[in-house]
Amino acid sequence: MEKKFLTATDLMNYSYCPRIIYYVHVLKRPQFTTSKEYKGREKESDFQEKLGIKTIVDSIMVDKEKNEAYPIQAKYSFKPSKLYRAQLFQIIMESMLIEECLGYKSPFGFIKFLRSGELVKVDTEKRRQEVLEAFQSIEKIMATESFPKPTKYRKRCVDCCFKSICW
Repeated sequence: MEKKFLTATDLMNYSYCPRIIYYVHVLKRPQFTTSKEYKGREKESDFQEKLGIKTIVDSIMVDKEKNEAYPIQAKYSFKPSKLYRAQLFQIIMESMLIEECLGYKSPFGFIKFLRSGELVKVDTEKRRQEVLEAFQSIEKIMATESFPKPTKYRKRCVDCCFKSICW
């Protein structure tokens, strides 16, 4: 049996609402793709590693003198007043994969907001444990087939592709 890799999409879905993981991986319900998601999937480099995770990276900046590399995410949006948890998780995961797959240290990454032209530097070392714990929670939902609590942000349910079966 081929190993099932967790993806950046799984991490972002979990951040949005843990129940999406249940519907997609336990019930095997198809997830509708929004136009925002289509843009995000047009990427170039595919990474995977021992932790059983994979993603597609927009681009990587390498500083060979420092033996460091930094993931760069391009978001076709304006910079929000506060970075979303899913955005932080994605750039942290990419930083972890750069270290594992390419052997460079990756202490930070960048998110470029194309519509506002702003570039945000993200410290990727501080919150790595939080990302690993999120992946453990995802794996637990899949392994135990337990129905998780919904997001505490009910406004998210309005746009969710599973709203008709969730509540």
